[in-house]
Amino acid sequence: MRHSLLLFIVFTFLFSTFLIKPLSAETHNYKQYRQTSTPRISAGAQFFQARHKGQIHITSQAGVPMLAKPAKTAAAPQLSGPVTESITYARDDSLNGWGQTPPDNAGCVGPNHFLLAVNTAIEWYDKNTRVRQNSESLNTFFAATSPTDLFDPRVLWDQYNNRYVVIADEESDTDKTAFIHIAVSQTSDPNDGWYFQRIDTKLNISGTDTWLDFPSLGVSSEALYLSGNMFSFSNTYQASRIWILDKGLYSGGTSSFTVHDPSTETGLSSQAFTIQPAHMYGVQPANVGAFMFSSEWDDNNGNNDLIAVFRVDDPLGVSGGPLFTVQFLNPGEIHNNSSGVPTAPQKDSNVNIDFGDDRAQSCVWREGTLAGAFTINPSSGTQTGQATNFWFTANTSELAAVSLEQQGLVEGDDIADNAATGFPAISINANGDIGIGYSACASTIYAGAYFTVHQISDAAGSNQGSFLMHDGLDSYVRTGLPIHIGNRWGDYSSIALDPTDENDFWVFNQYAWTHGSYDPFADEDGRWSTAFARILPNGPSAIEENKKTGTPDGFALLQNYPNPFNPATTIRYALQHRAQVRIIVYNALGETVRELINREQDSGLYQIAFYGSGLPSGIYFYTMNINGSNRQIRKMMLIE
Repeated sequence: MRHSLLLFIVFTFLFSTFLIKPLSAETHNYKQYRQTSTPRISAGAQFFQARHKGQIHITSQAGVPMLAKPAKTAAAPQLSGPVTESITYARDDSLNGWGQTPPDNAGCVGPNHFLLAVNTAIEWYDKNTRVRQNSESLNTFFAATSPTDLFDPRVLWDQYNNRYVVIADEESDTDKTAFIHIAVSQTSDPNDGWYFQRIDTKLNISGTDTWLDFPSLGVSSEALYLSGNMFSFSNTYQASRIWILDKGLYSGGTSSFTVHDPSTETGLSSQAFTIQPAHMYGVQPANVGAFMFSSEWDDNNGNNDLIAVFRVDDPLGVSGGPLFTVQFLNPGEIHNNSSGVPTAPQKDSNVNIDFGDDRAQSCVWREGTLAGAFTINPSSGTQTGQATNFWFTANTSELAAVSLEQQGLVEGDDIADNAATGFPAISINANGDIGIGYSACASTIYAGAYFTVHQISDAAGSNQGSFLMHDGLDSYVRTGLPIHIGNRWGDYSSIALDPTDENDFWVFNQYAWTHGSYDPFADEDGRWSTAFARILPNGPSAIEENKKTGTPDGFALLQNYPNPFNPATTIRYALQHRAQVRIIVYNALGETVRELINREQDSGLYQIAFYGSGLPSGIYFYTMNINGSNRQIRKMMLIE
């Protein structure tokens, strides 16, 4: 009896500590939870406000030549093709009449193009040839909505509707106005034209007029989700808000929207600072619109740094919604709240780089898994006292009890001694691999762009190590102000999933470029540049390997997901041309278990479900035959 009671107490403690339960003020005592992040406005907003107040002296560098360097590739098997150098500080200057700092890197990939935006320009490229097809200022791009100074751009590829979506922020202290400008491509080709809309985001909150800062963008099958931090026009943080937009703009009409306060609507006594909406993939649970998360909540006991997981149901109000709920993940004491995220040293400069704060940076959901990332100052361990990227995944299969699956750090010690990492962007492919892009620097290296991969077979919370996307070329000091008020590196970076195979990632980030013309007013000459690259999370794809080995390259059999599985898994395969396809599952003895398909199919990416109900646990093999030959084999494991 004593042992049973002890087990019950232990189980109750573990369940309440590590599992997440739906929150409401009536049934859960979460009112003691509070936000520990120190709110500050985005770097883009800080730059424009300083420029409008005359604190920034614009020195044109239109005549500064851009370097013509050969494309670089990192010494890693995951990098595919060239690292494409894209928009620079100098080109941003030539498009706008000033070089905006920092760039704030937003990028996405569609079927044939890579599209990117920075403060304050937009470009897109043919993703196969890497030829730039468009480059213009954000103000020019959004001319239809009559912008003034745009900043904090975000872009995404909506795979549900095959459209590009672009947003940019606008705020004026003088006029006390605030807007979000939205653009949606008319087709899957950005060259075919765009639809535009402007939304007034000025809100009066508890008697104070506020403007939206640090806009973030998410998407689901039915809606767009725009989040932001609301500041007074004297830059005092007030609250966070979520705009839910239908997709009326996609057809050339206007997107209707509603505005929400998730913190208050879920019964929290503290306002979340930065609620990051997810890029949703796959089929959402019935009535669920999107997941979101907010970092750095404290349990008020000094022991744990909590992660708030928000969910919105019925986002377009079909059944009386939208309805917000919140639950909390408990990763433990992971962040030193008293010190915040430290600045990062860099080579050849005594001015450190400002690697931001601990706000939620990036979020994605796929088939029951929510993944998020942000930067912390670890409270213990080898990374204590230096900016370090933190990532996690949560199992959302039980909507009423979301649970923390794994958590990890992206350490930079394999790049250089005591290297800091910051501004992570995270994504999940159809195989379950996780890609993370980020920045890194140390006293012995310049600030550059890196990435890592957590493969589905890796131990929980681990990754494959740091891989170079583009190294820094010089020291970076570009504050834009007469006195160095934080050498801000930016507010975010980007990673995007290629929709043509839902396997490869595309990383877009900045690196420290060569010095430019000296500006005596600001006493600085640092510049940034950007680059993007395609990442193969598991090395070359089956099709690419076939090309190297001489095997017919008309098809590829991809790894099943999940693997191991119980009892269902999904098998994906790609066809480059029409063919007769036959897929068969065998047991370890070579005996046929099931024929999944045997018919002619057009080119494309396909998936088929395999159910192992009633089969014994163990190793199984599945094969793919094209036109009666060209067999490929993969292994999977069933665990009952």
